[in-house]
Amino acid sequence: MGMLEKGLNSSPFNNELGYTVEKFRIPLWSLEAFADSMLYDVTHDGFASVADSIEYSEGASVAPASIFVHLAGLHEKDGIYPETPFDVRRTAAPCAMFSYFVHIMSDFRKDQLNNLSYFADDVLKKHAITRSAMSEMAHGATLTPGFRAMMREYLMIADRYRIFTVKMMDEICPMMEPRYRLSLEIIFELYMMVFERIDPEHGTFSTEELNPTPAQTRERMLMVIMRQ
Repeated sequence: MGMLEKGLNSSPFNNELGYTVEKFRIPLWSLEAFADSMLYDVTHDGFASVADSIEYSEGASVAPASIFVHLAGLHEKDGIYPETPFDVRRTAAPCAMFSYFVHIMSDFRKDQLNNLSYFADDVLKKHAITRSAMSEMAHGATLTPGFRAMMREYLMIADRYRIFTVKMMDEICPMMEPRYRLSLEIIFELYMMVFERIDPEHGTFSTEELNPTPAQTRERMLMVIMRQ
């Protein structure tokens, strides 16, 4: 990151990255935040609180989403890319956070089987769930009432970000080229398809339950395309 900021030559990869960042005006904060989140992964095994989880997501989710939104919002003029007409960080944050919390819930079993924990310790404690109990449920033990209450809480958080995302898309989509607007709407709808399947009351949280079929995905994507 220091080399990019100072414009120093180093490896061919760094030179090409620096050229890309400069040409497309990619904000350096996004690369720095993403790098910080990767360092967090190396030095931590979870999150003490939801606040810690959200802070982590600034790098792990909001930063890469901001790069996508930034590139999607660019308009070339004579080979030059002026600044995007909107604040990419503010714009990307709701959708990135929505997808982040959808992943936490939908990937519960897969993450636990890979010894990964994205549910905050304070929420686990609030619902009388231990990390070992989470692992046991991921391996097939009965989902407890506390687990379902926790999923309801996370679903409510995700839903708040979903509402903010819809408002933000209504604000920025008119400023985007049609093809990039379509890309953004497709991504959002793909996460919506998973979000709509999350059932804290009766769900098993299996991959088969939460992932739409190819036919369902094709039908939903056709609907998105047809409303353009």
